[in-house]
Amino acid sequence: MSFENFFKCVNDGIKRDIKSRRLKMKVSVDEFSAFSKKYFKNINDKDLSFKFVLDEVDKNSILFILRSFFNMYVEVKENSIIVFKNFPKKFILLKEVNKSNHHFTPRTFKKGTIMYSISPSYSSANRMNGVPLWDSLETINDTELIPSVQINYDYIKPYIY
Repeated sequence: MSFENFFKCVNDGIKRDIKSRRLKMKVSVDEFSAFSKKYFKNINDKDLSFKFVLDEVDKNSILFILRSFFNMYVEVKENSIIVFKNFPKKFILLKEVNKSNHHFTPRTFKKGTIMYSISPSYSSANRMNGVPLWDSLETINDTELIPSVQINYDYIKPYIY
């Protein structure tokens, strides 16, 4: 999904519930409509980002819609949300990523490493918690696959070059 699809759904509504068995989350058509009226009614498709303040009770559902369903990059500061129209292609690590803080990482990535956003073929990333990233765009030998590992949001920020 993308910002364009999100913008269309906000204006036209969705036809079926948004749900994830893995995350055990569901947002009904009526809930999405209510969220659209409450939080998204003033968005402009020309802006590069939009910001809003949300009620704590709606936080998980809104993040599920934006991050997991529409795959949008969202920054959260308490109950203030900034949604970016374009998902960043590069991120910089704010902290070292290693086995003690990301037990599934295949190796250690140092603080300050530039990481590339990857769309994994076999996605096991939980976008509620992080983004699939890797430190290069080189494919695995004799395949078109690029490795990735989920890096949690509090370890990264978009890299502005």
